[in-house]
Amino acid sequence: MRKTLFVAALALFSTACVSKSEYDRQLANQAAISAEKDSLLNEVVATSQFIAEVNTELDKVKDGKPVAGANNEMEALSPTEARVRLADRVKLLTERLNESEVRLSQSRRRVGQLTSNNATQTAQMVAFDSTIKQFQVIIDNQKAEVVALLEQVSILNSENMALRETNTTLETQRVALTTENAGLTTDLNTVYWVAGKKDDLIKRGIVEQKGGMLGIGKTQVLARSLDASEFTAIDRLAVRELTLPDASKSYRMISTNDLAGLDVAPTDGKFKGTVRIVSPETFWRASKFLVLIEQ
Repeated sequence: MRKTLFVAALALFSTACVSKSEYDRQLANQAAISAEKDSLLNEVVATSQFIAEVNTELDKVKDGKPVAGANNEMEALSPTEARVRLADRVKLLTERLNESEVRLSQSRRRVGQLTSNNATQTAQMVAFDSTIKQFQVIIDNQKAEVVALLEQVSILNSENMALRETNTTLETQRVALTTENAGLTTDLNTVYWVAGKKDDLIKRGIVEQKGGMLGIGKTQVLARSLDASEFTAIDRLAVRELTLPDASKSYRMISTNDLAGLDVAPTDGKFKGTVRIVSPETFWRASKFLVLIEQ
């Protein structure tokens, strides 16, 4: 800038026909024109740098990398937050470009007013106009880049929406499978038992009598169809000891549960007091229903 002012000063002195006040005015105008150029150049460079930063952030979002925070430190934003951030940045960039165009027009008018009555500075105005046109081309190119950025952000948002819908579907399926699995596990581990007097069990449809003659020698067996509501439901993994109704009575098992799963199997086939199960898988594998008849 100093070199420009020095050259302008030499040109003014060479004319040897300007007053000191006119010389000072023209020198001030020249300084104003140079300042306008410097200001516009700085703005164009700053905007270009801004576009480069947004491009870098966009690339990082695409690759799933962290995005630079406002304090220039790296912060891990969620995909949604990163896309919102990018959209805001591109919006700000668009506003900045619009402001740059307004500033170009304002600078053109100001410089035109400074050089309107001077042939030498009119020539400088032509050169300034050339600079303005170059800056306008740069701004137009920057606008094209912003349009491309907007399209990329839109694509990212669409992809994010599709991923969100997919994740929602997967989460729904996961919950359904978890619920179903829990139901299956509960059903698998739920077993049923009952202990009581023969007549009561027959009346409730749990036991049937078969065989014998003339009412003599009949055998008690499980009914063909059992109603689970007539039994006590338990979790076979949680309940390992069953307390029989009457500690003074003995009970005979008529269901097909595997006695190998017991702590100690009764030698006479009769239980008294409690039934202790050490291996639920073994004891309940043949039947989910345990029926004990009081003797």
